[in-house]
Amino acid sequence: MVDLQLLTPQFYKKYTEKYGNEDFTWWLAAHAGMEEVKNRNFFWFENRGKLMPAVTNNGTVAATPGATLTLTLAAGDHFNAGTQSPLRVGEIVRVASSNIEGKILTINTTTPSAFTFTVRPLKSTDRFASAGSTSLLAGEILIFGGISEAGEASTQVDPLIPLDIRYENNITEIRDGWSNTDLAQMADTFYEYPVSADMAANGVTAFTYKGMYKTLVRYKNNIENKLMRGDTLTNTGLNTNSVGAQGIIPKAIADGVSVGYTPGNLDISKLHEITRVMDVNGAAKQCAWLADIFQRQDFSDGIFSSYPAGAFVYGTNEKSQEASVNYGFQSIYIDGYMFQVKKYGAFNTEVLTGYTPTTDYFRNFGMIYPMGETKDSRSGATYKNITIMYQEPPKGGTVGNGIRVWQYGGGSPNPTDGTMTNQIAMLTYRSSRVCAANQFIIVQD
Repeated sequence: MVDLQLLTPQFYKKYTEKYGNEDFTWWLAAHAGMEEVKNRNFFWFENRGKLMPAVTNNGTVAATPGATLTLTLAAGDHFNAGTQSPLRVGEIVRVASSNIEGKILTINTTTPSAFTFTVRPLKSTDRFASAGSTSLLAGEILIFGGISEAGEASTQVDPLIPLDIRYENNITEIRDGWSNTDLAQMADTFYEYPVSADMAANGVTAFTYKGMYKTLVRYKNNIENKLMRGDTLTNTGLNTNSVGAQGIIPKAIADGVSVGYTPGNLDISKLHEITRVMDVNGAAKQCAWLADIFQRQDFSDGIFSSYPAGAFVYGTNEKSQEASVNYGFQSIYIDGYMFQVKKYGAFNTEVLTGYTPTTDYFRNFGMIYPMGETKDSRSGATYKNITIMYQEPPKGGTVGNGIRVWQYGGGSPNPTDGTMTNQIAMLTYRSSRVCAANQFIIVQD
């Protein structure tokens, strides 16, 4: 067995003594657990948009007091190839910039992705116009207000049907191994790595032990980097039948919100800006902030200098005080949100490899992820914002924590052929599920 197969909350301190506490996905899997799936592809459903709908006006239209306006719905507010929209006759709409109320009178669905509709202000003295203008401007937001002023003996209205979005990801296969020959196992070497009596009885020399240890560290890092940075496989000619898996960061970049900042100027005002974005997207009140070394230094200089005390939130699993302390979070509470900030060294190429590129993709980079939950809009199942997913490997060798390890070859304690090699293989099937990705925030320059 390898120690990665034993990783649990109780074992995590031993894990950090050997490997440090820089591995986010291993920490998350240890404290929050992994979820098993039976098929390579897995999917879930989320609600599209927010509970309270709104639409955008596509072009500027002149308005006079009490007059009916004919408006064009923005293309992005149509669904199903432009043939459906949330518009309905009788809906009250309010101009976001001026709070002028109007009622939708008619809807024309003749042109896909360019529906037109008429709106008349509720008050005869009002222009259905944007603030500071005599027109309803292009790009103006119209906030839905429901069916009010329905009148006596009102009739049935069309319902607003909630729309679902199907999201999916794949399990990807990650393996590595170590091999040496019979002479490498037998020869006297200068390696003096401590080898236990049990390991020696299984033919593990100091040379083999060092090779396996280095292989295991690379394997651990490769799994971490694939689940964090990696993406799906769509190209041909790669001599593999894999489909890859979308990592946590590519998903957050694709569907989350980006907030820019100037390196050296990560201060309280920027934190207020971030919390406003979190309010808009309904983020959980407890969040983790993974920052590269440069951003983490900016955070210390600009924010923790003002709030030096820090605190921890008591919860369960990955939100617990024990898990937070083990992972080295430093916490700050502001605007109703608890940020648990952690330097994530794996963002920086110089930390990973010792090389310093002129341009490094993750320099001055951070990701804020909500430590909350969301419901599947069809099944009602509750999902965490990030879950490490896995498939159970086939039986054989030793299997633990979703990792299969086995020895083979003619020189191994389990001789399987006539070639005098001692080979050790490790294989795992993993991925991630990122739910409510709109609540994730990418902070970068």
